[in-house]
Amino acid sequence: MSKDDSISSCWPIAAASQIRVKILKDGGSGSYCRLFYNQSSGAIELVTCNEDEVYEQQPIYDDCNTNIENEPFYKSYIATLKDNERTVIDAFHPSDVIGANLSLEYNMNNPNTLFGMKSYASAQYNIYTYPKSKKGIRSSCCHKQYVIDPKCCEDFGNAQQLIKSIQTLSKLYNAQRSTPLKCLVILNPYSGGGGESSKTGAKHVYNTIVKPMLEQAGVEHDALVTRHGGHANERMAERKNQKSNTTKEEEKVVNGSATSLDNINTDTELDDITSYDAIIAMGGDGILFEIFQGIHARSDEQHIMSTMKFGILACGTFNGLVKSILHWSNEANYNHVESMMHICKGETFTLDVAKYNVLSKDSTPSDSGAPIIKQSYTSFLSFAWGLIADCDFESECIRWVGHLRSDIWAVYRGVLFRRQYRAKFSYLPPENAPKNKNEDIVMPKLGQPLPEGWKTFDDDDFLVFWVCNTSHAAHNMFTCPVAKMNDGLFHVLIVR
Repeated sequence: MSKDDSISSCWPIAAASQIRVKILKDGGSGSYCRLFYNQSSGAIELVTCNEDEVYEQQPIYDDCNTNIENEPFYKSYIATLKDNERTVIDAFHPSDVIGANLSLEYNMNNPNTLFGMKSYASAQYNIYTYPKSKKGIRSSCCHKQYVIDPKCCEDFGNAQQLIKSIQTLSKLYNAQRSTPLKCLVILNPYSGGGGESSKTGAKHVYNTIVKPMLEQAGVEHDALVTRHGGHANERMAERKNQKSNTTKEEEKVVNGSATSLDNINTDTELDDITSYDAIIAMGGDGILFEIFQGIHARSDEQHIMSTMKFGILACGTFNGLVKSILHWSNEANYNHVESMMHICKGETFTLDVAKYNVLSKDSTPSDSGAPIIKQSYTSFLSFAWGLIADCDFESECIRWVGHLRSDIWAVYRGVLFRRQYRAKFSYLPPENAPKNKNEDIVMPKLGQPLPEGWKTFDDDDFLVFWVCNTSHAAHNMFTCPVAKMNDGLFHVLIVR
């Protein structure tokens, strides 16, 4: 297949040649244009045309043109940057598009309806874009509205074909599905230490960014505001998965007492999470941690973790996972709109998730000789012991200062009132791991000799013991530059 063939397969030449649109401005004024795909820049352009150009010079194509690529005007529908004979009055790039749809309206007041004729139908394209500024930052939505010339449409088949092509070029997730994506948004209104009314808090971000962008992308969603610690964990529990028919008053009872947050809650918590395609966590890394622990306790954990999609919005104090994801996506900008662009387009990557067990101190080993597990957890960010763990947990008392709390406590606990952390650490270096990735690594039992290839720091004094699974432990802590999303490795940072 030639390059021109590949372009024409994603951009419908016949449909584009027969559709004229007008930019919707004040009063509906504006000149008619044709839509072109610029194969050099990848942008979709609106080029002006007049009546003479439309009906005399510019040919109209259909699917019967077998040698369409030989027509002199064909090239204009896949224009290049070197083409200076066209007047481009508007353009948008598919990479900036999160939503594109065709809306149909009927004017029932058309006089023709008095004579038994069909009512006058009109249609327009709605394109929602978030272009980057000169500094490369996405901030606000640009809603483009293009009214279709009714003379070009009989059954709107060409118009629908063209909007489908725009959706495909924009790599919109819903364009690849037979049913719309449906997700559950879980937000912690107190994450980040600023309170529920904070401009950087989850509630404000949901109302001003998340909800509008999901609607523009055509993504169905329910929202749940957590009311206490562990609420997200509880929501993940298995349910009968029956659609509820509760009234609005009953929903208030399910979602808690009537507060200022009830205007967000749309999730009655009666449906099982398997009725959703994705879960979006809004808060810090802790809210996603809760979600994973709730799924970890389910009988169908493996199925959910392999089929469910997860997104996260940075509304917490440190937000290490969000920063890592944007870093791995080669996105230099750390903001909510950039994260939502990836979420709305359904751009997903596999992420290493680890499991660790806490053993019971007082329990005797089971009949099989294996130690008794007191608690089991899943992890996606890091394990910490020593100074880092103390700074994380003990600084909760000054949570109101934001991310500076860790710096303040590092001085307090690491310099002014320093502790000693004594331990024995054993590990298997990557170079000694099995070459076959499908081969399981057998963990040695406590107190028994280590297998060949393992190394040990024996009875040493540690200051920092930090096991990282991501590149960033926080938005301002680039702890492990070499870490990848799914490299299957732990990266250990030790300070002695």
